[in-house]
Amino acid sequence: MTATTPMLATEILANHQSAPHRAISRRRSLIICASSVATVLTACQVPGTPGTPSADTAGANKPAGSAAIEVRIQTVTQSDNGGWITEALNQDIDGRKAKQPNVTVKVETFGAWTNTYLPDIDKVFASGTVGDLVWYPPRHRSHLLWGSRRNLVRDLTSQLRSMKFDLAQFFKASIDQNSDGGKLYFLPFISEPVCPIIAINRTAAESAGLTIPTDDWTFDDLAEWGQKAAGRGLFGYFRADSGVDAFTSAPFLRQWGVEPVDPAGKKATFADTKDAFIQALTYRANMVNKWNVSPPVKPQGPNYMELFGTQQKLLAMDGWPVRIGGLPKQFKSINIEFVLTPTVRKGDKRRTLLNEHAYALTKGSKNPDDALSVLTWMCGKEMGVQGVIQGFKGPVSRPDVWTDPRILDRAPIYKRLRPLMENVESDYFVANYRGEEFDAATNWAAAEAGDVTPAQMADTIQRQAQEVLDKQATA
Repeated sequence: MTATTPMLATEILANHQSAPHRAISRRRSLIICASSVATVLTACQVPGTPGTPSADTAGANKPAGSAAIEVRIQTVTQSDNGGWITEALNQDIDGRKAKQPNVTVKVETFGAWTNTYLPDIDKVFASGTVGDLVWYPPRHRSHLLWGSRRNLVRDLTSQLRSMKFDLAQFFKASIDQNSDGGKLYFLPFISEPVCPIIAINRTAAESAGLTIPTDDWTFDDLAEWGQKAAGRGLFGYFRADSGVDAFTSAPFLRQWGVEPVDPAGKKATFADTKDAFIQALTYRANMVNKWNVSPPVKPQGPNYMELFGTQQKLLAMDGWPVRIGGLPKQFKSINIEFVLTPTVRKGDKRRTLLNEHAYALTKGSKNPDDALSVLTWMCGKEMGVQGVIQGFKGPVSRPDVWTDPRILDRAPIYKRLRPLMENVESDYFVANYRGEEFDAATNWAAAEAGDVTPAQMADTIQRQAQEVLDKQATA
């Protein structure tokens, strides 16, 4: 466990990916120098005291006679979680200190992702030294078994009601995803459609004499455009943040008509739409191996951030919403434009999947009311808006964040993304709560690399995914 230090605003991590891919993306993101980052933070900073420690010092201003209280947040080191919370405390976003003058907030981090966080936080629970608020990414609802069904976190429903906290501040899909048996256990801190945008290096594309993609493009349009770029010695497109598994590429698969698992979360359904699945895998493989639209993926995945922003040899790449605020700050010398990802046929409904990072109130909290007030601050409007415009994190599932002019004026793409968020499709359910194991079983990197055929890969993924679903539920 470490105390969090503020992370670079331009360290735009692939915060939502699996651990192996994440480690690569983190290295690739550290391209801009620290002095530029300081300029970014200064330009976007709301009133606060620079240089304050990671644990805020609101307790120093507590009224006479009030007891000093410490609220401990246990999370991961990523810029959009531990990094942003620490920075927000230092900036005193939304005047938190004045609202809780006797409460000091301490951020404790346990590695970068679930592979380090979960074993360590389980030890903390077992030792009786758990803090007040804990993080979890609700991948396929695995957080509900981990938190509520193991009796580690509290039902927030009655406490929020007594605070007169209106859950209608959030999109319903988000509240549903964080509830179990009619009880709410987590509040969303980040809520977004999975990889819904393509970032385009407009500077390089126009220099190459190419038109700029638009929201109504199909996958065929993108492939044809990418082949024109290849003829000019450039890579037109790479899937980038949209990876090679059923989670990070879920909207891509759904666009082709492929659903990974049945609604009960017990049957892998790739075989139910096998032809469409093979078509989707073939498209991805052709982009790399046949059309030379995408950079080679062997012997290891390409450094797409460097190709895109530093070498300017990659013209377009899929991205998480956090890229909307981060890329223009990271690569100031180029003009970056964002469009929505393509569809199979022109006019098709655009498909989505809800991704979240959420926090819960632990059963071990000694100050649950104060901790819940900190949690509602973390998930509040101003934290959401500032996290986006300062380039630390993706949006949260609050309509007032998605309509805030401070975001829309800086990034008009959010106006076109908002209908997707308003109607976002739920994450698919893995009934035995082996969500990340299920995703790992759906990895199709070998097909993208051309080592196996898409048809062979489709059969392998169906078999491997079902093997995971047939296992006993995790403890």
